[in-house]
Amino acid sequence: MTVPPPVAAIATAPGSAALAVVRLSGEGALRVADALCAGARTPPSAMPGGSFRLFRLRDPEDGSALDEALVLVFRAPHSYTGEDVAEFQVHGGREAPARVLDALLRLGAEPAGPGEFSRRAFLNGRRSLDEAEAVMDLVGAQGRRAARAAAEQLSGALGRRVNAVRDALIAACADLEATLDFSDEETDALPDADAIRARVDSAAGAVAELLSTAREGRLLREGALVVLSGPPNAGKSTLFNALLGANRAIVAPEAGTTRDSIEETLLLDGVPVRIVDTAGLREADGEVEREGVRRARDLAARADLVLRLFPAGAAETSARSDKDSPEDSPDVLPVLSKADLLPPDALPAALAALGHGAVAASAAAPGGLDALRAALLARLGASSAGSGGAALGVAVAARHAALLREAARSLAAASDALRLFGLDAAVQAASDMRAAAEALGRITGRVYSEDLLDAVFSRFCVGK
Repeated sequence: MTVPPPVAAIATAPGSAALAVVRLSGEGALRVADALCAGARTPPSAMPGGSFRLFRLRDPEDGSALDEALVLVFRAPHSYTGEDVAEFQVHGGREAPARVLDALLRLGAEPAGPGEFSRRAFLNGRRSLDEAEAVMDLVGAQGRRAARAAAEQLSGALGRRVNAVRDALIAACADLEATLDFSDEETDALPDADAIRARVDSAAGAVAELLSTAREGRLLREGALVVLSGPPNAGKSTLFNALLGANRAIVAPEAGTTRDSIEETLLLDGVPVRIVDTAGLREADGEVEREGVRRARDLAARADLVLRLFPAGAAETSARSDKDSPEDSPDVLPVLSKADLLPPDALPAALAALGHGAVAASAAAPGGLDALRAALLARLGASSAGSGGAALGVAVAARHAALLREAARSLAAASDALRLFGLDAAVQAASDMRAAAEALGRITGRVYSEDLLDAVFSRFCVGK
């Protein structure tokens, strides 16, 4: 059988930097590396695994100098990919690593595709599929909490929990199928059905617990869309600037100053938030402002959370005349804006006029946004105290959540069938339990297809 050539790629981002890394992996990788280090007394192929040495790299065709590089050697199976690996730490920038990569390709290496090294790590048993995904989550983490969740998954926290449920479920299914082997008649009672159903329900509870982290996982990986909405001159742009800590939106006393939506990203307690300032909601005269209002309503309907602003002094009137009901968006947090304009004894009545959960905010008063930030995180389900993912040590991603929901449906069907007893119902229950185990196996890669791997690793950057 023909041995495929090693693959190579630049593993660091382009641009000015002290160092760049060019990674070479696969059978024959060290021999290819030798050709770049021609004349060295101890070439890479003679170095022990886990060692490094400084080399002068030379072009394999004309012998001209390429760069000086620290070459790290890792031998199979004790490398990131589980294969022989050489990593060239060259000078940063664009040209130095590009020239080294070009030389490796001319020596017979092939360019690595997106996620190629992590894919090989999975196929060679160095990482489970969920751990490989965590590598990219860690690279793309937008805050401390996202990085912590990715690091937990990279350490195997999710895989251990999923595999424990799957193993218990397969054991229960095997016990049920063993019982079926001794059933001579369709009407035979299954003496262990109640006990097996209890094991199925226990697995379903563990799946539901993991699913409870899906919302936090989505927030940490993708961020939350938070839309500032309300009538003109409600203080949306002022609040937008204050939350950002920068004068991003134009603020003026003239109604209708904001004609279009302005979006920025900020971190609140480590949670990425895409916050959008929108046009004031009113019956606009001009076509441009009408389009701005239309966009504002559309954004509010798609938001994870709408901060509906009601200015102090007009909050009660605004609340009564507000035509945008909470049903227009997934969640609405009423905000009493410009709260510093009211005397302290008037705040309770103003907040009561806006309904349960309303919060006061002031961009002018010291600490005037603290309550809003806390309420915002709580409504997003990302407050430190209410963080389900933090309690479990995991926060599942969208792919995991879809498979967990698939497993939950199969487990529910299996539990219902086991209540019926009888041979046919038990056979169906066993089939449903196997389906649930397969869905769980696709989370960690214990069950996989090439199409699944293509879908997962296509999201990765080249070099990872």
